[in-house]
Amino acid sequence: MAYRNIFIANEAKLKLKNNQLIVFNGEELSFPIEDIRSIVVDNPYTSLTGKLMAKLADDGVCLIICNDKHIPSCELLPIGSYCRMNKRINLQFSQSKPRLKKIWQKIVQAKINNQAKCLELNEIDEAQTLYSISKSVASGDTTNREGYAARLYFKSLFGDDFKRDDENSINAALNYGYAILRSFIAKTIVAYGLEPSLGIHHKSQLNQFNLADDVIEPYRPIIDNFVYQNYVEWGEEFFTPQKAELQLLLNCATEIDGNRHSVANAIELTVQSIISSFENEEIALKLPNLIDISYFNYD
Repeated sequence: MAYRNIFIANEAKLKLKNNQLIVFNGEELSFPIEDIRSIVVDNPYTSLTGKLMAKLADDGVCLIICNDKHIPSCELLPIGSYCRMNKRINLQFSQSKPRLKKIWQKIVQAKINNQAKCLELNEIDEAQTLYSISKSVASGDTTNREGYAARLYFKSLFGDDFKRDDENSINAALNYGYAILRSFIAKTIVAYGLEPSLGIHHKSQLNQFNLADDVIEPYRPIIDNFVYQNYVEWGEEFFTPQKAELQLLLNCATEIDGNRHSVANAIELTVQSIISSFENEEIALKLPNLIDISYFNYD
């Protein structure tokens, strides 16, 4: 089972040899491809062979490339891993608006509940208020309980002066963590034959990952919780070590139906449950429940 999350911070050459990822940056390191869950390349002078990228795609490895500002800017999507994509895309197009609204209602409720749990875990006021808000989410969230909860949540978590669009280390960490999650979700969506631009709630014609932006919502508090518990120690700067820590959250534990799963495995269960909810009359989504930070040990 894949479990390694590899972060490339220095200039390196990456290639494939005997089904191993070979990383050369003065010394040679090797990793079995079957063990790799994700790779983040955060150095613009790192080179990768086409043979390696094809193997990573075949094995469903999430490969993320960062730009000169060290922000994730592109990813490798395994377009050939599902043989009946047309069937899945037609399934997405066939969904009625009332059904999509009910699915979105459940996603928003799960997100707000996890925001409340984040406050509760960190002994912050307003947790119970958020739990109450989650119960008032209507089909399609027509009254925008999501936005109202978010404003209350972030001010409770990071202070009254905090704004999500400010340039600071907290927002840099949140955005980086969300980008890692979004990339892994997009990879998983494509691997299951879904069209990532066809969203449940997000519908922007300029966004090729509308569906990923739907799926990510209940997972965001996992990033929020980690950043809250570490940002004071990090200080005002957001550097490579913190980025690598955020990537490791793919191995962090979350809970679905009373069972612990890594975040990466939970994302796969969520995508599978969305497909099942598209196919069947019953809407039975498998969405994560936030628990305090712990990791799966794969040694």
